[in-house]
Amino acid sequence: MKSITQGIGKILLVFLIANLVVTAYFLFVYSPLVESINLKLIVKIIKQFGLIISIPTSILFVLIDIILLKKIKKDWILYVSRIIIFLGLLYLMWLFFSIYLIASALIDNPLMDN
Repeated sequence: MKSITQGIGKILLVFLIANLVVTAYFLFVYSPLVESINLKLIVKIIKQFGLIISIPTSILFVLIDIILLKKIKKDWILYVSRIIIFLGLLYLMWLFFSIYLIASALIDNPLMDN
């Protein structure tokens, strides 16, 4: 039972961090296109882009982390590999969904009010 709650806790933590990174990156890159950044815009970005990238990243990271825990015994190597794998997975998910982002931006620009 303890491992199940730890797994769920890891998934939620990685999900929140990934969602925060994606949202912050999107706001940083596209903020010059917007007059003002408000809560409504942030929620819209999280719904359209953050969730799509964060969910698969979280699940894949926890699955890979289970393998890492069995293989790597030194703590510092484990932490460094976790950071590298997290950033790598986030980057891969961003690339996989870049077509979605481009298509979504062409069809329905989230930074503009309808």
